Amino acid sequence: MIINNTALLNEFKNLLSNVYIQIFLWAVFIDIVTGLAKAFTGKSAHSTKGLQGLIKHLLVVILVTIAYPYLKILGLESFATAFVWFYVAIYGISIVENLDQLGIKVPNFVKQRLEKIKDDTEDKS
Repeated sequence: MIINNTALLNEFKNLLSNVYIQIFLWAVFIDIVTGLAKAFTGKSAHSTKGLQGLIKHLLVVILVTIAYPYLKILGLESFATAFVWFYVAIYGISIVENLDQLGIKVPNFVKQRLEKIKDDTEDKS
């Protein structure tokens, strides 16, 4: 299949106005902010670990922002949307874990489903 470059360029132009991409980018931003807050409040800030985390976030953002328009052009819009929501879910889990480690109360039904928080809760008991 030959990809129409004009259509692909239009998809890239409209990327930031896409609600799914906006939600994804906000999730990445909130995860970075809560991760930094966790590092500083826990007095465990480490420049190498922080830089590696930022590079990983950047690579995921690049992957999603490049793959999404291509998948839409190829007629796989539902797969593209699921791809973005997968990463939103991953970042959502990370945000909840960060909030828990910051001491912000997380509902028990959420804690029971997140292995990392459950382990931390069991260790404190």
